[in-house]
Amino acid sequence: MKNKENNRILSAAGIVGKQVGLIIIALILATIFLAASGYEPLAIVNGILEGLTVDVAGTIRWATPLVLAGLAICVTYKAEVFNLGVDGQLYMGAAAATAVAVNLPKDMNHLVSLLIVFLAAMAAGALFAMIPALMKVYLDTNEVVSTLLLNFIAALYVEYLVTGPLRDPEAGTNLNASAVLGENTWLPRISFFEPSSANVGFYIAIVVMIILTFVFFRTSFGHEIKIVGSNPVLAKYAGMKPKKTILQVMAMSGAIAGIIGAVEVTAVQHRLLAGFNPDFGFDGIVVSLLANNNPIGVLFSGIFFGALKNGGINMERITDVPSAVTDIVTAIIFITISAKFVIPKLRRKGTEKTPVRQGGK
Repeated sequence: MKNKENNRILSAAGIVGKQVGLIIIALILATIFLAASGYEPLAIVNGILEGLTVDVAGTIRWATPLVLAGLAICVTYKAEVFNLGVDGQLYMGAAAATAVAVNLPKDMNHLVSLLIVFLAAMAAGALFAMIPALMKVYLDTNEVVSTLLLNFIAALYVEYLVTGPLRDPEAGTNLNASAVLGENTWLPRISFFEPSSANVGFYIAIVVMIILTFVFFRTSFGHEIKIVGSNPVLAKYAGMKPKKTILQVMAMSGAIAGIIGAVEVTAVQHRLLAGFNPDFGFDGIVVSLLANNNPIGVLFSGIFFGALKNGGINMERITDVPSAVTDIVTAIIFITISAKFVIPKLRRKGTEKTPVRQGGK
């Protein structure tokens, strides 16, 4: 029993070591790139350290949506379903949250108001995610394509709302936005960091992480998700329903994405803005992959990328290094992670193609 437990600990430590190694490689490559481009080589490293030590509030602000996006991706990856539509689903969640919030009575209880707004956002995100899920299950449509294309529909729909039905007539001609939400629907800031943009959404992300960890590792449904992801044929013979599981994980993913939209409009913007989402969904893919699709790892991975994004913003403000460098670091990490998956497959293919010599010839 002790040996098994020790093996699990060593295995977990090995995974963590590999992920840390990927980050170090990415940072070294980014440093080389900065030096070759004529910028301060350690600017990005200093930016991350500042985000983790000085401007912690800014890191939490950016880590919140990134952790939730990583969890939304993690849910579907466990079942080998690829949801590239988190951005679209969070847009729909934000739209639903705004539409409900602006119509709630101003004197409604704060907690009740927030609960209604977040439930509306989760329902909208889940329903929007069900479109590609149903297409995959019943029409055998590639979910990568359908989820990706639906992002554009959602973004255009939000733009239509803030220039039409939900537009605030007092916003002026230069701003396409909804009316400011009532304060009873504002998500509170984290008091320790006030005044700042760090908000209670970070606690919500931690709660979602704990729930998913319990589901994946302590429930039969979590075991079913893994079986469906690894071998759907075996799952079907074992009495499981792969199609139902796909619908369930997509709905869960969409609901988590909807939470991101609700957090952005209730805690950060306090209104719905066109194009408010800086690609949280695609960053969530890297967050989830770096964490090896483990919910607990997603929390730490999301905090790292939150520090990276926040560091890039601070770096641009105090130095001549553009914040776009953070996108380069993210891309480098994505490439190194991809190499981790691709290289073993290439080795296996090379081994399969190597002719077997017989009789010493």
